Amino acid sequence: MGRFVLGRPPLLLGLAAIVLLAPSLLLGTLASHSSPQNLTWATQFAEQFRTGVLYPRWMPDSFDGLGSPAFYFYPPLPFWIDATVSVVTLNLLPVSYRLAVTATLILWVSGLAMHAWLSYLTPNRRAALLGALAYMAAPYHMVDHYMRGALAEFTAYAILPLVVLAIGLVADRRRGSTVGLAVAYAALLLSHLPTAMLVTVTVLPFYILYRERRPDALVRSAIGAALGIALAAIYLAPALLLQGSISAQQFWTGLYKVENWFLVTPGRWPETYIMWIITLLAVTYALFAACVCIFFRRPFERVFWAGTSLFCLLLLSGLVPWFWQLPELPKAQFPWRLMVAVEFSAITALCLVPLKGLPRGAIYLFGAAAAVLGVAEVLIVSDAVTRIAYTRENTPLPRRDVKEYEPDGYPQPANLRYADLGLEPLAAVPLITCTPIARVCRAEPGPFGTMRAEVEADVRTRVVLRRFYFPAWQSVPMLPLFPTERLRLVAFTVPAGRTPLRLERTSLWAERIGWSLSGQAFLLLLVWGTTVRWSIKTA
Repeated sequence: MGRFVLGRPPLLLGLAAIVLLAPSLLLGTLASHSSPQNLTWATQFAEQFRTGVLYPRWMPDSFDGLGSPAFYFYPPLPFWIDATVSVVTLNLLPVSYRLAVTATLILWVSGLAMHAWLSYLTPNRRAALLGALAYMAAPYHMVDHYMRGALAEFTAYAILPLVVLAIGLVADRRRGSTVGLAVAYAALLLSHLPTAMLVTVTVLPFYILYRERRPDALVRSAIGAALGIALAAIYLAPALLLQGSISAQQFWTGLYKVENWFLVTPGRWPETYIMWIITLLAVTYALFAACVCIFFRRPFERVFWAGTSLFCLLLLSGLVPWFWQLPELPKAQFPWRLMVAVEFSAITALCLVPLKGLPRGAIYLFGAAAAVLGVAEVLIVSDAVTRIAYTRENTPLPRRDVKEYEPDGYPQPANLRYADLGLEPLAAVPLITCTPIARVCRAEPGPFGTMRAEVEADVRTRVVLRRFYFPAWQSVPMLPLFPTERLRLVAFTVPAGRTPLRLERTSLWAERIGWSLSGQAFLLLLVWGTTVRWSIKTA
């Protein structure tokens, strides 16, 4: 039986994914911090994807039909996966259950990726398999699914081992490894930008400097990373260059100030329950990593990964506050996003520790870590049970957007809570308004937020459509569009007479930059990859 299991890791890891996410598979998406957004966006993203819009950016039904530019800014890879599941299943699954299947697939891939990484690192097949299972069931990994509903961060878990593996292969001078690094790093960027940013300044450079001491290897890693950024530019360029068009400041103020979430400042914690879980997990991994550093110093690879875990724990605790004042890092919002790196590094280190003949001190430290972990797991499971019960009694779950994607300048009272969108002033706004009143002033909605309108007036008339303004809107025939002063709706002025027109989206300069960079990187990697395969075949 043991040989059967060890010989079929994909099967065992697939079964583990099903067991770990069984409540979601049985009940559909569970109530979580981000479930309202996941349900809202997955529905619209997949609907457009099925009609041939391969990269949906505008969510037309969001904000009560006003529309949202969510995927100009939010990473698309998790929702591409979900949209593909929608196509493969002929859209027969309700979106709630489809998202559960998507999460299970992503969890399975995270196990396969970790198994590939650990198999590269150690010849011990049992350790590689157990490490992959531990990575799948890692406590913060489960917090991401059950409590936070953080689908994008959940996807980053699946990609991180592949990026680190690619760095190792580059150091080994394997053919095609630079291409693999570019693809893996692009996938990480397309999964979750805050996680990608945090591991880019911690785990990844540490491992590159540890493994690639020759200048040529460093150059190849730099080329791979640069090509990965270019490949992901289709997402990165609009996400970084168009933030002035939305209420982006909401991402990094108030609740989201990074200093509110330091482990060492409990008096500032906005949510104590999750912070106690993070604190207990931090203590757990600190004990595990300290044990490795004290009792298992050879080979140094163990100490490297344990030390990396400890360093990330030091950063997320807030004991090095200046780190979070470096450019762009406050935009990570939550320091404990580094738990992705902590769990990856700690599990990697533990998989290199021999289980036989443990020193007594190591047994004591491991036992203490296991005891703290047990307390954390009780809190995690208790929260999950509560969410399961709530979901069973409150189906269907609410669907909601986030106010950060409302237009820049939209009035948002300071007393709004996280879930409040402040859309009340727009509740009675009609589809079209003409000022002064015109003889004909009508409009009808089209697919995916587009609109047809007709205005006939004796004088120059100001027209307002019930659509949130975004620079990607254009009218046909071309008229200058502008946002209304208070509610930031699409507005324009038509001359006297009859004016039929269409409102539709066009590609923005930032999108075109992204497409150009990604297209050039893709062609380069395609040619490079083809050459690599030819070289292998003729070697």
